[in-house]
Amino acid sequence: MRTDPDLWNTIPMTRNLTARHQIIDLILELIAWTFVVLLTLYLWKLDYPEVHNRLNFTPVNLTFATTYFLLYIAGAIWRIFAKSTRYKGLILQCICLFILIYLFPNGILVILAIRLVANLNEYLPTYIVLLIALSIPLIYFLQIPGEFAWFNIILFSLFNLFALYASNRMLDERKAKQLNTDLLRELRATQSMLSTTARQDERLRIARDLHDGLGHHIAALSIQLEVAKQLSSDKAHLHICKAQRVAHQLLNDIQTAVSDIRQSHPLELHTALVALTQNLDRLDVQLNIAADLRITNARTAEVVFRAAQEAITNVLKHSAADACLLSLEQKEGQLLLSCEDNGPVLTPIKFGNGLMGMIERVQELNGNLTWVADNRGFKLRIEIPESI
Repeated sequence: MRTDPDLWNTIPMTRNLTARHQIIDLILELIAWTFVVLLTLYLWKLDYPEVHNRLNFTPVNLTFATTYFLLYIAGAIWRIFAKSTRYKGLILQCICLFILIYLFPNGILVILAIRLVANLNEYLPTYIVLLIALSIPLIYFLQIPGEFAWFNIILFSLFNLFALYASNRMLDERKAKQLNTDLLRELRATQSMLSTTARQDERLRIARDLHDGLGHHIAALSIQLEVAKQLSSDKAHLHICKAQRVAHQLLNDIQTAVSDIRQSHPLELHTALVALTQNLDRLDVQLNIAADLRITNARTAEVVFRAAQEAITNVLKHSAADACLLSLEQKEGQLLLSCEDNGPVLTPIKFGNGLMGMIERVQELNGNLTWVADNRGFKLRIEIPESI
């Protein structure tokens, strides 16, 4: 429904990071960062002869270098926990890492580069990440004097490729697991909706069978009893009149039962919407359904359910939102459905098949669909006449 940025694939990345993955990612970052920082500072202070640092170990330079190390880990925290624009944290990490690699050409900081490559796959296309994974060791070790430069280039390039492969596999598995979870949730909600409409259809079928079958036979029996009464003797006349009264009473009872069965009963749309919006780890959905809401038309209930389903799916797929409000109420002869999220819309809205299908369903019921998108989020509003 919304277009993604041309380069930074921020929305899928946001949706792929659950709380557990965030904690694991942070722990790995802190372990690698602590090891690299302590060893780099130790070799710097020791003034190891094989390492040609570009700064002398002085309090001013120590403060300068420590600032970039802290900015690097701050960028990692920003990338992992920010609700939106996480790619900016990644950019900060890259800038700090390249500066540190230039200042301390000791080969240790390439460890942080391997960690960075492992995370790039969630932000950039694979071919760009592959190019970066091969370029960093090449550029880094060619500027360092040493007889094992090419050996180090090949070694760390292989490390980067392995990190890229592992992160790509984990990302694919995470996406597949999330897709299965979403499909199962939508299937349960659809089953609940179908069960409700099936019960409504079964009631109508029973009512038609009673009216068209048994009702007509009893009406025919009443006619035959009337004919028999006219032709009967005085002795049989009394019994025929009693049978005729029973037939009339039975016909009235059937008509009353058919009327009760055909009477409109509210569809259990609330249950289906609860099943649709529960167990969403990546999105907090608040469901607000009016207590006095009554929808008796199966077609209307289906359109409302499908619209809510598509709206939630769009928030999950195309928004950086972490909260959503889904409301359903009746007001001034209109059935009102609204879905509002807190994901800022920074790119133009693109009408996809889902949104177009939603518009077509609503228009078939003489309804109206409107939406508003800004930096506060995306709000969808559907109005359907209650008379439908």
